[in-house]
Amino acid sequence: KNVLEIGTFTGYSAVTMSLVLPKNGSITCLDINKTTSKSASNFFKRAHVDKKINIILGPALNTLKNLIGINKNYDLIFIDADKENYKKYFNLSLKLINKDGLVIIDNVLWHGDVANKNKNDKFTNIIREFNSIVKDDNRVEKFILPIGDGVTICKKV
Repeated sequence: KNVLEIGTFTGYSAVTMSLVLPKNGSITCLDINKTTSKSASNFFKRAHVDKKINIILGPALNTLKNLIGINKNYDLIFIDADKENYKKYFNLSLKLINKDGLVIIDNVLWHGDVANKNKNDKFTNIIREFNSIVKDDNRVEKFILPIGDGVTICKKV
């Protein structure tokens, strides 16, 4: 019913999720880019889901801390923003997600590069480290779904 999206870009994921929400469901989108957020808003209107979606512009880490401060809770959190902050987004998300809620993280296979020992660029290593942290986290049940660029689905226990 209540969804938080960290990283919205042009809104494709938010539109998709909003189409299956109940009438009283809502999505809060966090993004820092004014231009792409405006584009996303236009797509929300065209899909007739703009009443269900609210965009908060600004650094997501600050917004997440503010949401924690007001005791906001979510049933689903989707993380698809700057990879350097995935660990921080994940840890803050676990303070906002309801028990048995889902945290879904996109791009965890990173074009398959995480499995290639010869790939050691900055972003591949960031995703590898993140995956290792999630693997060892006992606050969640988790698995990687190897579709697209890979998504990790975590259920808060």
